[in-house]
Amino acid sequence: MDKTHTLSHTYKTRNALAFTPSRIALLVASVIGSTALEAQETNAPAVEESTQYERVIVTSRKRSESMNDVPISINVVSEDLINNLGASDFTDLLGVVPSLTAYQNGPGRTRLSIRGVANGGGNDNDTQNQETVGIYLDEIPISMGGMNPELALFDLKRVEVLRGPQGTLFGAGSMTGTVRLVSNDPNLTEFEGKYELSASKIEHGSQNSSVKALVNVPIIENELAVRISGYYLDNGGYIDNSLTGEKDLNTGMSKGAKISALYIPTNELSIDFSYLHHDYSDNGRPVDIDSTPLFVRDYPSFDGYDDTMDIANVTLTYDLDWAELVSSTSYFDRSIVNPRSLDLLFESALPPGITPHELVDLTDSEVFVQELRLASTTDSDVQWTIGAYADKKDVFYENTFPVPGADAILGVPSSAFGAPDDHLFYGFDDLTVKTYAFFGEVYYDIGDFSITGGLRYFNWEQEIAFYQSGLFNGEANSDERPKGSVDGFNPKLNVSYHLNRDNLLYAQAAKGFRYGGINGAIPASVCADELAQVERDGGDTRFFDPDEIWNYEVGVKGSDSKGTVSYNATYFHIDWTDMQTSRSFECGFGFKENVGDATSKGVELEVTIKPTDGLVLSAGGAYINTSLDADVPNLDAQKGDAAPFVPEISFTTSAEYSMQLNQDLEGFGWVNVQYTDDRSTEFSEQNSNYRKMDAYTLANMRVGIRFSGYEISLFANNMFDDDGVVRAIGRPPFDPPASIRVTPRTIGMTFRGGF
Repeated sequence: MDKTHTLSHTYKTRNALAFTPSRIALLVASVIGSTALEAQETNAPAVEESTQYERVIVTSRKRSESMNDVPISINVVSEDLINNLGASDFTDLLGVVPSLTAYQNGPGRTRLSIRGVANGGGNDNDTQNQETVGIYLDEIPISMGGMNPELALFDLKRVEVLRGPQGTLFGAGSMTGTVRLVSNDPNLTEFEGKYELSASKIEHGSQNSSVKALVNVPIIENELAVRISGYYLDNGGYIDNSLTGEKDLNTGMSKGAKISALYIPTNELSIDFSYLHHDYSDNGRPVDIDSTPLFVRDYPSFDGYDDTMDIANVTLTYDLDWAELVSSTSYFDRSIVNPRSLDLLFESALPPGITPHELVDLTDSEVFVQELRLASTTDSDVQWTIGAYADKKDVFYENTFPVPGADAILGVPSSAFGAPDDHLFYGFDDLTVKTYAFFGEVYYDIGDFSITGGLRYFNWEQEIAFYQSGLFNGEANSDERPKGSVDGFNPKLNVSYHLNRDNLLYAQAAKGFRYGGINGAIPASVCADELAQVERDGGDTRFFDPDEIWNYEVGVKGSDSKGTVSYNATYFHIDWTDMQTSRSFECGFGFKENVGDATSKGVELEVTIKPTDGLVLSAGGAYINTSLDADVPNLDAQKGDAAPFVPEISFTTSAEYSMQLNQDLEGFGWVNVQYTDDRSTEFSEQNSNYRKMDAYTLANMRVGIRFSGYEISLFANNMFDDDGVVRAIGRPPFDPPASIRVTPRTIGMTFRGGF
């Protein structure tokens, strides 16, 4: 649990740093250019000023520690960097975190990958999409495969990106890493408030505006506090419909509120409660259509996207003096309505008089999670964390294609094909997944050496029922598949050595794991030839198996004694076996399958330099090479083909300068450049869905002044108006070749204040 309060004192850090000066300023630039994080008091004896330097505190191992003392590859995005970027959701941060990439289909439809291991493609709405990167809001797991939620980044302390398998402490959904959104805690001692107003204009588009605010109220000093925040974001559009003349179609709106409370009734017990409600809606995803004879417009007008979430958590922490007992109970409820206009696709194919309505995707998800863990708090050379985990996930996905008047015009009732009246297609998936696990890590310090051993046992069960019907399906199809289940172990071994107080060398081997699943039925009457070919090749479209990775890495991290230079360098090698991927049929259906093995290897490097007072320079980048270990005929792929959606090279660099203009006025400036290498949509250029995404570069800047607790700044994102593609789409027959591009140049102003 990420808490700096204790039960006997209002604020204290567990597992004190190896040295503890009388006042440690936790105002550290992260290795990607972030600045001031947090300040903290300790009660340790004073040391000389020259030995004081800045530290970042993280909770990546579910205990508070200095980032430089944690022997894994971690990137921290601070609150200051979030503010400089003007990030409205966590995908805005992707470009500043080396080796973290996205396969994006619009807000709320993002898949993450770390170190070149992706989640296998397929439809965004596929209930069988499995995560390779876990996403957490504080204690709450919120990742959902191809439909990862986009929460407004406000009142966050930091974002931690943990690279490499994190299955020991975070489960199978963290096969290649974990992204943690860490909120600010309620303040038990001070009444405070913050607000932010922002307005901007999109090149070739309309205006953005946002209002964010929070208030913190200590109800009983040092015992009970409540923190309430809210946000409203009006996101402008920039995609036009060249056929109808409609402008800025992809406008969107995000709004939400969060309430959190911290209650410490005794010196031993603390109770944390949080509840978040979030609504997002837009008029369509930001897609440019490539011109074809049939699709003559620039935008495939989705008729809207609505995403509603409720997230709640209660965390109890009890201090046993020798250990800390934590119970975390979470609830996650999400509803998505995603209509898709198909008028241009069918206007020439359907009989006269029939006007298609829209293809409507509806997804309802409900997740309950319970975790118990016990972590040592003594000063012993042996530290440990053990725990138990259980969750239950219910997902109902409904896909409908209503066409008013179809039954009368065609002269055949939809019920003859098992569908509701005037439905050319009707289907659903009803999925239930149950998981439980036991986990533990032991940390043993032997002088300057430290050994960490970890193990997680997991048991996973899945039940799913499918139903597909309608004229387009060819037949009614109700299919209840057998239960799927798997269990196993995720081990980890880490060895580290303190070269000195400030620099750490480490090596790690860890296993990452992803569950398998059950594919929906493919109608034989529609896809007979392609199904027969799969059977002749010995394949099975009904099931796909788990896949796993072994991640080996060696790294070094640290800083000079004064914190003028800080760095993090990692080399990794990943063996990926039974790789999950998706295959699309020409008939419009598809399935997931295991296609063989791949290898991913690369380097991550981050450096921050503070050459003089007020100036922070930083750079970070990654080289990733992911390739097939052998030919894969069913992907038309050959040994050595590179993985899709993963840039071989990416980097970011930043510079920030602040100076005191007079006694009450501070000026600052920040500039950032991000580069993403070219990528493809498939392993092989021979694949019918293959599309190339060219490299692109984004440049961002912000300048402003601070005075008396206020800040006014001007910003420009994507200053040179690059039209880089973040996702290429081209899946026949229902999707035309299209591209999702970065947001055009956006120029605006932000005002921040507090009390």
